[in-house]
Amino acid sequence: MSAEQFDDPTLDESPDLYQLLADAFDSLLSVTGAQIVAALTIVGVASDVLAQSLLVQVFEDTLTLIRENADTSQPEAQQLITDLEQAIDAAGLTVDLSVPVLLVGLLGLAILVEAIRIVAVRAFANDELDGVPRALAARRLPIATAYGFVAVILIYLAIVIVSALTFFLLFVPALFVYLGLLFVRQEIAVSDKGPIQAISGSWGLVKGNRWTVLGLAVVLLVVAIGTWLPASLLAGPAGTVGAPLLSGVNLAFGTALVTETYVQLREDTETAAQSAM
Repeated sequence: MSAEQFDDPTLDESPDLYQLLADAFDSLLSVTGAQIVAALTIVGVASDVLAQSLLVQVFEDTLTLIRENADTSQPEAQQLITDLEQAIDAAGLTVDLSVPVLLVGLLGLAILVEAIRIVAVRAFANDELDGVPRALAARRLPIATAYGFVAVILIYLAIVIVSALTFFLLFVPALFVYLGLLFVRQEIAVSDKGPIQAISGSWGLVKGNRWTVLGLAVVLLVVAIGTWLPASLLAGPAGTVGAPLLSGVNLAFGTALVTETYVQLREDTETAAQSAM
């Protein structure tokens, strides 16, 4: 792609990524950051418990099916039964609920995570670091959460479809789409836009700034890997809390960094537009 597609000639300079990182760390280490991480950790623990419970339910149903319909005298069946029993015994904290209830619970928690991230975006965008103001958090929160959840689904579908159609291009088009839609949640949370308007607004804001946004995406990837690796090594009670905690830190920091970049890009774009008038 040409430089004109990535760089906006109306902007004198790109945002300072190092300063954005410093601001994001300040946000993460603030009272507001701690509140966001705590909320995401609690929801993460609950999600893990429900996911483990769902997996155990599936394994137990599979065991019942095998014992009732298969020839358990065969070595293959015996080995499968042993493997399933070991997987059930190795499962962490679980709750005894039906599969439909567990699925509804997981969906509800996913929506709750979106609500928390909407609140985080608003707090970080308004530089509210001494705690999330109740009025800011509650403003149109149900509708913003619904918009954000729908937008996330649309984005994932778009990336999956583009990836499937252009896999021979090494997923470059999918990356292009991902970068263009990176600020959709910010557009919904801060500017009160609907999903389609937010997608259009994010695409327009990223246009001409894709090198900056690409650098941002690389940082997000590095941070995600840096938190996932130690989380994957945790097991037992430590993993039950430690993995969601690290995931919460990753989500909170990523939200702060993307929001800081969004605010800076929007200010730069507005300034450039006023100068051109």
